[in-house]
Amino acid sequence: MDRRRFAYVRFTLAALAVLTVLLAGCSVVFEAGISGKVVTASGTGTADVADVNVFAYTDKSLRDSDFEKFEAGTIVRPTEGSGYVATTTTNANGEFTVNKIVWETKNSEFGKTADVSKLYLIFYHEDYKPAKTDATVISGSTNASNVYIKLEGSKDYTTLNITVYDVTTKKAMTTPVTLEYWQDDSAEHDTVTLTGNASIPISFKKGENPDVFFALSSPGDSWKMCTREGSLIPEYKVLDVEEGTLRVSLYMMGFEYTLPAFSGDIDGTYTSTPNLDGVDNVRIHLAYVDKNGGVQYFDEVESAEPETYCTRTPVGDASYFEHGLFSGIGYNDNYSIVINQENYPEIIDWAAFEGTELSIKLRIIFDFPDPATTKFYEFDYSPLKEATLGHIKDKLEDV
Repeated sequence: MDRRRFAYVRFTLAALAVLTVLLAGCSVVFEAGISGKVVTASGTGTADVADVNVFAYTDKSLRDSDFEKFEAGTIVRPTEGSGYVATTTTNANGEFTVNKIVWETKNSEFGKTADVSKLYLIFYHEDYKPAKTDATVISGSTNASNVYIKLEGSKDYTTLNITVYDVTTKKAMTTPVTLEYWQDDSAEHDTVTLTGNASIPISFKKGENPDVFFALSSPGDSWKMCTREGSLIPEYKVLDVEEGTLRVSLYMMGFEYTLPAFSGDIDGTYTSTPNLDGVDNVRIHLAYVDKNGGVQYFDEVESAEPETYCTRTPVGDASYFEHGLFSGIGYNDNYSIVINQENYPEIIDWAAFEGTELSIKLRIIFDFPDPATTKFYEFDYSPLKEATLGHIKDKLEDV
């Protein structure tokens, strides 16, 4: 063989060997997408699950290690590392898509044109047990609907139908109040503002029956939480709440109200003569008996200087007058009297108060001019009592 020809052949073979080695050492990058759907059991069928976090891994061992932590509840996000590559969330229809997952390999399934790879997925939602699955993806493809996962619920659910009652009237409150509620010894407390009624959904781990606590409050000291019997309490507890629906009755005591307009008469007779002396035009006072037995006048009534009066009633061609009437005592267009601890700290023993009605002892006092004497009518008043006192002539006492 010609020496030059032999050298050329040797060079060509060597070059081919080098090229083969170089080609064997090159890696190729591929990418693919993947999509699927997440559901849960519902009756005899299934329901879509929204807001499920889908975590994609290319490293199976890292996925399996993380999955154990998800099951134990020690993490809610993947451990950062080269094997965790992508995340997405299911939509309202339970569907998810990971648009672009990239991997590099020196041994692609179909050379430079395509490859087949494995993805390792974790599905996490706080209301369901975590799940995992393996999926095969082909490069250059969306791998649509490649995954179908059915999650198992990890929680039970209860709807709390709350009614807040005015303990005095035993009717649902018409004043907005703040309800704070929590489970067991949890530091996480939820609050809601309600007027009378509210339906509150709660959840808890399957197999557990938590105690649920409730605390009611309102601005200032007008209302305080209490039992059905009127004893003040800081909170109310319902034991061993189970799945389903639970009715809860809570109570508040009103520690403020406005006095009504008291009315009645100290005589009630009818005559043909107006302004009966000693019965009409009698000066009236309103006072309360404080916790120590002292009598305290209401300044608003003193300033108004009310008196008894008579009214004319026509009967045919004649007129008759009813005498010794009074009205608007305690409330009228010119004033109102608000009973609370701030305005009247001595009206009762607020600290020792017990019961379902905030009752106070009142006196309507009459200064009779002839003979010069003072009499009073004493009575207990609470918001459930009538403001119409009727005929009190025989109930008057001497001062």
